[in-house]
Amino acid sequence: MKTVFAVIASLIIGCAQAQLVIPLYSGKIPGNVSDLDNEKSLTPEKGRPSVINVSHPSLIAYLPKTPNAAKPAVIICPGGGYVRLTIEDGGYEVAKSLADSGVAAFVLKYRTWQDSTFSNYRNLPFNDLQQALSLVYNRAGEWNIDTTKIGLLGFSAGGHLAAMGATSKTGKRTAFTILAYPVISFTDSLVSPTLKSRSSLLGKQFTEADKIQYSPELQVSASTPPAFLVHAQDDSTSWVGNSIAYYKALTAKKITGELMIYPRGGHGFAMYDKAMGESWLPQAMKWLGLNGFYKPGTPQPKPAQAAPPFYNDILAFKKLDSEQPPAPNSILLVGSSSFTRWKDVNDYFPGYPIINRGFGGSVLTDVIRYAYDVILPCKPKQVLIYCGENDLASGDSISAAAVVQRFKTLFGIIRQNLPNTVISYVSIKPSPSRAQIQGKVKEANKQIQAWIKTQPKAQFIDIYDSMLDAKKQMREELYVQDRLHMKPEGYAIWKRIITPYLIK
Repeated sequence: MKTVFAVIASLIIGCAQAQLVIPLYSGKIPGNVSDLDNEKSLTPEKGRPSVINVSHPSLIAYLPKTPNAAKPAVIICPGGGYVRLTIEDGGYEVAKSLADSGVAAFVLKYRTWQDSTFSNYRNLPFNDLQQALSLVYNRAGEWNIDTTKIGLLGFSAGGHLAAMGATSKTGKRTAFTILAYPVISFTDSLVSPTLKSRSSLLGKQFTEADKIQYSPELQVSASTPPAFLVHAQDDSTSWVGNSIAYYKALTAKKITGELMIYPRGGHGFAMYDKAMGESWLPQAMKWLGLNGFYKPGTPQPKPAQAAPPFYNDILAFKKLDSEQPPAPNSILLVGSSSFTRWKDVNDYFPGYPIINRGFGGSVLTDVIRYAYDVILPCKPKQVLIYCGENDLASGDSISAAAVVQRFKTLFGIIRQNLPNTVISYVSIKPSPSRAQIQGKVKEANKQIQAWIKTQPKAQFIDIYDSMLDAKKQMREELYVQDRLHMKPEGYAIWKRIITPYLIK
C-alpha cells in the first residue's frame, strides 16, 4: 500500500500558481474492494490526453496569487464517460485560467469505472464530489474562499456529475454550476446511440426508476443553484437537448440560467470551440459577475451581443400568442420557409385547427433552439415538421446522418414534454435549385422514415415522389422563379398527400 500524505505540493511549470494534490480519503477508501492503484495516463497521437483506472480520488488545487482576498471557488469535474477523465484541457487548463482570473480552482479526479475494483460503482463519483465539497468548505478559511461562492464546473459526463451535485437534496450546497456540453438526462429520449455514460455509471442492469433518479433535469427544485450552460447544436454524443432540458427545468422553477448554443463545435471542445473560433469562458465569467459570484480585478467593457437567429420571428410569435392564445389540441406547423410561405394554409385544410409557426430559412437546430418557445407552449395534438432541406444545403459538411440526428434530438424534446402528441415529419421536397444535394435529400428521407417506423405516435409523410414527373424528374412548373419555393400547384400536391395524416 502506498503512503498517503494529507497534502502533496508540487510546482507546475509555466503556471502562475502552486498545485496542491489532496487525497480525498485517508486510510481505506470506502467503496474500493482493494488498495490496488492501477491509474494510467494516456497521451494518444490523436485525441485528448486522459487518465483511466482512477481508484484513489484526489483534488488538485490551483490557488490564485491573491491569497488575502476572499475569493470564489470552482470544483471542476472532467468528462470522459465515467471510464476516463480528459483531465488536461477539460481540467488543468481550465483551472489555470480560472486561477489567473482570481478564482480558486480545484480539479476533481473522481473514480472511473473499472471491472472488479469497486463494490458498487454507480454512487462513487457522487460520493467523491461530496467529499471534495466538504474538503473545500472545511479549508475555506485557510485558502481565503468565500463559502457563499463555491460552484461546480463540469464537462460532458462531468457535467452530469456536477448537475447531480447541484440538484442533490443532501450534502453541501453549491452556489452555481457551469456545464459544458453536459450529459444531463439518462432518459431514453435524450441518450444518443454513442453515449456510454449511462451504462458506465449504472451498469448493464438498470430500471426506469434509475433513469429518473439519475436525470438531473427531473430533480431540479426551488433550491437548485443557477447555471450557465454551453453546448454545440451538432453534438452527436451528448445531444443539445440535454442542456435545453436542464435550462427548461431551471426556468420552470424561476431559477437564473443562461444557455449558450453554438451552431457547430461537436463534442469535447473544452474551453475553446475551434469550429466557431471562440472561447466560451469569458461569457461564463461575465455571467458569474452579473450574478454576484465573481468580481473581476479590472472592469471589462461589455461587448455588443447579437441576437440569435430568428429571434425577432420568435418574439412576434410570442406576442401573437399572448394576444390570442392558441386553441388547445391544435395542429402545429413548424419549420422552414415552405411552411412560412404557406400563408393560406387554413384554406387548404378547412375544419382543421391549424397554427403555422414556420420561420423562413431555419434549420433543424433553430427549431431545436426555439422548441420551448414555439412548440411546447401550444400543447398541440399534432406537430407537422418541415425542416432539414436548409441543413443539407448549408454545406458539404452536413450529411444526411447529421440531419437525421438533429431530427431525433427535436423529436426527443417534443416526446419527452408532450408524450401524447403525434409527431409528423413531412419529407424533404425536391428543389430544382438544389439538384446537387438530392442524393443527400433522398438518404435523409430514407433514414428518417425507417426510424419513425420504430416510434409510437409518429408519422412520415412522403411528398417527394409526388412532386416528380413520370420520368422521376423534378417539375419546374411547381416552383416560383427561384426554383426553390412553391407555387399554389405545389401546395395543392402537399394538401392531397398530407390530408389523410391529419387528426380531426
